[in-house]
Amino acid sequence: MESRKHPRTVAQHKFLSKPPKRLAVVDQSCCSGCAGAPACQSYCETVEFKKKVVNAIRTVPSPEGPFELSVVEFDKCIGCGLCAGICPWGAITVYPYDEALKIAPLLTMAPHEAVADEASVTEHPAAEL
Repeated sequence: MESRKHPRTVAQHKFLSKPPKRLAVVDQSCCSGCAGAPACQSYCETVEFKKKVVNAIRTVPSPEGPFELSVVEFDKCIGCGLCAGICPWGAITVYPYDEALKIAPLLTMAPHEAVADEASVTEHPAAEL
């Protein structure tokens, strides 16, 4: 697999004022896409931070298989590791921030192309107690 250049930092984080201490990285050579219903993406959509749903995992077309592959958007990942714990294939590992930026290009066959809209950040009304 060819190595791709990756920036030492990512775009301004959507939730945190400074980068998280760790990031999740998907090894796409191990990702099956969970037959079109990725568990990691479902669990990431349940993580709430500052009254917003994180939703940091996207799917991208697989260059080799029938199902899409998961990829983590680093500008949204808060490093909680919930996705790594739920992945049935062990395809997600949480690394220290700098290490994640170095290793991600080596494990990513189909990277996520960032979109300019805020579709992946949704307001989540908090219940008042």
